[in-house]
Amino acid sequence: MPVVAFNVKDFEDRGYPVKRLQELLPSLGMEAEFSEGGEIKIETMPNRPDLLDFIGIVRALDHFTGKRQPKENFYKIDKEPVLTIDVDPSVKKIRPYIAGIVAENVDFSGNLLKYAINFTNKFTETYGRKRRKLALGIHNLDMIKGNITYAAAEDGMMTPLDAKADMSFSEILKKSEKGIEYGGMYSSQKKPKLPFIRDGERVLAVIPIIQCEQTRAKEDTKNIFIDITGTSEVAVENAANMIAAALIYGGATVYPVTVNYGKSAVQTPEFREKQMKMSLRRAELTLGVALGRHNIVGLANKMGHTAAKYGNSILFFIPPYRLDVISERDLIEDVAIAFGYDNITPLPVTGVADGLAQDTAEQENRLATNMVGLGYTEAINSILTNETANFENMQRKGKEGEYVQIADAKTEQITMVRTDIVPCLMQNLSISTNEKMPQRLFEIGRVFSLNGNTIKESSKLAFVAEHSKANFAEIRSAVEAALKSSDVEGYRIEQSSDPSFIEGRCAKVVSGGTQIGIFGEIHPKVLLAFGLEEPVVAAELTIIKEIKYEV
Repeated sequence: MPVVAFNVKDFEDRGYPVKRLQELLPSLGMEAEFSEGGEIKIETMPNRPDLLDFIGIVRALDHFTGKRQPKENFYKIDKEPVLTIDVDPSVKKIRPYIAGIVAENVDFSGNLLKYAINFTNKFTETYGRKRRKLALGIHNLDMIKGNITYAAAEDGMMTPLDAKADMSFSEILKKSEKGIEYGGMYSSQKKPKLPFIRDGERVLAVIPIIQCEQTRAKEDTKNIFIDITGTSEVAVENAANMIAAALIYGGATVYPVTVNYGKSAVQTPEFREKQMKMSLRRAELTLGVALGRHNIVGLANKMGHTAAKYGNSILFFIPPYRLDVISERDLIEDVAIAFGYDNITPLPVTGVADGLAQDTAEQENRLATNMVGLGYTEAINSILTNETANFENMQRKGKEGEYVQIADAKTEQITMVRTDIVPCLMQNLSISTNEKMPQRLFEIGRVFSLNGNTIKESSKLAFVAEHSKANFAEIRSAVEAALKSSDVEGYRIEQSSDPSFIEGRCAKVVSGGTQIGIFGEIHPKVLLAFGLEEPVVAAELTIIKEIKYEV
């Protein structure tokens, strides 16, 4: 879950003291942690990128408490475009889409500028998939001369943030911190063309790496230009609408920008009215409570929507910053949050048959008992994950068509069904870095792969150990103990190679001519990706036959 940090006093200045925050934030589905230094860390919902922003959280609180009622057409831009972005064909195969926002009378006083920058970083890391899908930059509008050109070139010159002189694009990639961090996305090209934006005088940003020093936004900056670039036109335009809505709620005046693609032109941001009906009966049956039309309208208001009666349904007018609302189910979920889950009385589940243990339950229980005896603690993780955790952090490459992807994923955190369990256990270790060592975890669970229209489901045993003396001998001993307690016979252990493990410190388990497992010492690059400092050893073993079914 994304975590964002703020100063408690900034919430207090808006009428939300600590005690009130402790009551409200959990009701909205957010977790809060308060420190003695006056900082609050808020764990937001992954499907609500608007809540990564301070103004977004304040707005959610204002509506939820009734402090400010949402108004129809509040987010409306009826002004003429004040800036044009000309898109050059050179970016078409690299990063083809761009949106722009111009805002006047922006408030960056106090901590608000820091919050805006933090939002930019967090948003592009999560929703933007580490800037590969989407990135944005904030510029001082008063320092921009003329219209904007969006193009790509092998090299150019720009003064990057915190630098005192111009640097070439190639120098920025090799020498700057951001160039080293994000330039890798162009490393597959022999002579990479880097996207950039420029005005009539200078290059304003090398996309999506860093912007220029001359247009840096400061606390006294009042007028800004925001560029948003990406590989998805929908994602870019949705992000522009969401950010523009936050600026408007914060008191700024927003102007549109014309984006000229040559044969066609679009205007951003563009708030298209989004309406959706929700069946009153379906909502009441889903939640198990009698709501009533008028009550649902009030509940809709608490979540930022305006609403009205429409026959036997409720018509919702969805604000442009609610990118997570895709179907009627999302509206029902909003109604449930506004109503309060604590106010919904649970009902007993009735059935007509006795439950029976799965065929594999005895074997899995035996394996679990064995792992506990070896000093491991059981972990339970979701089978839903994302490509970054499942593949990239493990230094592996996922090929489309070989794993199950989630259609119309609402969040960057949940985009696929896992193919391995070890990445999940590595994530468990990454959020327990302050815990006492050694740490040993195991999980018995399902993994999935895809071959054409056939899904393969397997049950696996995976385990990891983290401590200063973790080594190959330790994990081999645990693997052999696990195999002895399973139904696997006639296995052998052979040297192997896998990018997740250190070369020469990796082995595979073979039974009946088939590889049924792999184990070894985790590679330092994987440790770095998960933010781990101590050595880690890991293993993953298939314990039952695959289940195949057509889709």
